[in-house]
Amino acid sequence: MSRWLALLLALLGAFALPTQAAPQSSFERGLEAYRRGDYAAARELWQATLAEELDTLGRARVYYDLGNAHWRLGATLPAIACFTAAVRLDPRHDQAWQNLELARAKASLPPADAGDLGATLERLLNRLRPDERRTLLFAALVLWAVVLVLEIRAGGAVWRAALFAATLLVVGAALPWAHGQFARARRQPLLVIATGGVALRGEPLEARAPVGELAALEEVERLDALPGWVRVQRDDGTRGWVRAENVFALQL
Repeated sequence: MSRWLALLLALLGAFALPTQAAPQSSFERGLEAYRRGDYAAARELWQATLAEELDTLGRARVYYDLGNAHWRLGATLPAIACFTAAVRLDPRHDQAWQNLELARAKASLPPADAGDLGATLERLLNRLRPDERRTLLFAALVLWAVVLVLEIRAGGAVWRAALFAATLLVVGAALPWAHGQFARARRQPLLVIATGGVALRGEPLEARAPVGELAALEEVERLDALPGWVRVQRDDGTRGWVRAENVFALQL
């Protein structure tokens, strides 16, 4: 009886409808397009991926791949913008750093990492990701509290020295956290991706006289938008409108 039941189940399985494969994500379809050399399609698909819910490292990877697609299409400044976003999201993304410096060199721009003491310190402070900075500071504070309790209960030169060392550790852990907290961060940063000067106009009309000029890869803050136009603010507080195709949004 069991043999007939097994045969029946086998026949039913043979005639069962095949299960449909899960639809590919826009990121995966972008990878396939990139591998077959359709860089324009990969660019559009990865641009769509950025509108999805992504964690920090996932967004960094998409920006890195999107930068490669722009690079293959000969769009150097958009590639630089993407690689810049990638290293801000993931400071330890070595390939993104390498591509960023290569693209900047091709565009005759100074390196992103100047190599001097200030740039080295800046990169060290940014080496940790935001969640890692918080974890490091929390762990240092917990250790300091434990040592403090032991020093109060036991006393002695050894525990006083340990408390001093734990205090130094807290200060060291607080530096990258404080740097991340107090560094100026735009809510909606944009990078200028047009070569040459970009006119900054008082109103979203080509006929209006410019109130300033934006340089290539200058970072500004997005304030508002209209069809074909974006209202931005410069570091010096100057506000104006630029054509939307001249700026690239950094979704950090």
